[in-house]
Amino acid sequence: MNLQQLKYLVTIADCHSITKASKKLFVSQPYLSKVVSDFEAKINKQLFIRHNNGLELTSEGHKVYLLAQSIISQMEQLENLEHESSMEDDRGTLSFSVGNLLLKDSLLLEYLSSVHASIQDIDFQETTIEGCIKNVDSDISEFAILVVDDFQKAFVTGLCAQKGLACLKLDEGDPYVHFHRNHPLAGQNGIPLGSLESYPFVCLQMDEYAKLSMEKQKQAYPDFYVPSRITVNHYHTYLNMVKNSDAFMAGNKWQISELEKMGIQSVRLSFVTHKLHLMMIKKEYVPFSWEAKKFLHLFADSYGLDRA
Repeated sequence: MNLQQLKYLVTIADCHSITKASKKLFVSQPYLSKVVSDFEAKINKQLFIRHNNGLELTSEGHKVYLLAQSIISQMEQLENLEHESSMEDDRGTLSFSVGNLLLKDSLLLEYLSSVHASIQDIDFQETTIEGCIKNVDSDISEFAILVVDDFQKAFVTGLCAQKGLACLKLDEGDPYVHFHRNHPLAGQNGIPLGSLESYPFVCLQMDEYAKLSMEKQKQAYPDFYVPSRITVNHYHTYLNMVKNSDAFMAGNKWQISELEKMGIQSVRLSFVTHKLHLMMIKKEYVPFSWEAKKFLHLFADSYGLDRA
């Protein structure tokens, strides 16, 4: 049992739920369950009583909880002393990837203003789903935040499991389309797929997951057909085409506010059955760096994610 796992136990006890603790910690539920069961097996004592309305500490569990709190508090005091003594030479590094999501510009600025390292490096990569998985697997990025649809989700979670990566669901939403505010379809509450057939569809270069989604959508919505598709390599070109033409792009609710600043309107697709999922991937057994935890807390607050 290491310090990080003690923190997990305390958080589970405070949340009275492994599910809620998973959201708060950005750690998968199966791993948290394993931490609990492994520790219970090691001390041959039950830590929690499982009720329909949540988890409750046993008498032995309460003893462990109090000891864990004391150990964590003392270790954090030591870490703070160490951090203060090395403040002048302190260097922080935040490395992450994003796929199928337009990140809010203000988020990185807010992160920079909240950290106290004398030197702060940020390695932020906008890439595909495939690129996100590759970057985390090869330690180019500590974590990745990405949007996948129902068709892609099973393949992404399966591949992550094979590679020893945790794949965590942060939120769920409906598919949207985005176009400039003066577009002929602007101002509607919902748009059926058929209404888009007269307009060009602009998209970023597709990886295997995007191609899979395209094929599955053709099967799910056989009557929908886009006669004109424009594929580009860069976000700047991608967004400019939407801003300056009647083209539309597919998207999600998590980028609505950022697109609004550019004069791009977002409308929910109607009469579709699939959902989109905001996911995060990381190395399964590697704890987050201080920088990653700080950024992810800001991200959750900025996007209104439920971490209760």
